Amino acid sequence: MLDTLRRIVQEVNNAPDIRSALDLMAQRVRDAMGTEVCSIYLRDNNEERYMLMASEGLKREAVGRVSLGTSEGLVGQVGQREEPINLEDAFSHPKFHYLAETGEDPFHAFLGVPVMHHGEVLGVLVVQQRDARRFDQSEEAFLVTISAQLSAVIAHAHASGVLFDQLDTKDLPSIHDGQPGSTGAAIGIGVLLFPETDLSAVPDRDATDISGEIALLDEALVRVRQEIRDLAER
Repeated sequence: MLDTLRRIVQEVNNAPDIRSALDLMAQRVRDAMGTEVCSIYLRDNNEERYMLMASEGLKREAVGRVSLGTSEGLVGQVGQREEPINLEDAFSHPKFHYLAETGEDPFHAFLGVPVMHHGEVLGVLVVQQRDARRFDQSEEAFLVTISAQLSAVIAHAHASGVLFDQLDTKDLPSIHDGQPGSTGAAIGIGVLLFPETDLSAVPDRDATDISGEIALLDEALVRVRQEIRDLAER
């Protein structure tokens, strides 16, 4: 299972954009867990709703169209409780909300886990199955681990302003929540550190001194090799 988890994370990190990453995650998780449905709902704070952004097993036309209020249905319940919900028969739960557009009629077993980043709920990851049965602890742990990996991808897309179609305007300012390093207040220039594994997020800039840039790259490679050697010795 660890090899499967590692492979999924690597594939998702290498996806060209957030929508491809979500589709890939839904497909790979469904295949890895042997379930019939895997869906990803993302929270739109402006609309205060969870939008179905990717799914393998539900109707394709529902993706990007179907949504739930933040307190609506089992998805909303997972977000409110900020913990997994594992149900043998979702239809019998009082919070179950039927969505005819998704074609979820035959799926009874339900496992939903929150996708969280720095204590904030970004979305809900759901798997479903026709047979009424409770997902076991290893399956629940796998989905929780996957959701933790997915949270970094979603948080970066949120900060970049490309998570939802209505936020793809480049001229709009973006907000980045930071972690305080000390008490008090300070005024300065903020620096956004791009994820190391996401080369597509690094902005292209014209180089004024090409030979100097190459020298910096060579120096960085030497330092990284030495750091790896030191780490191996420790």
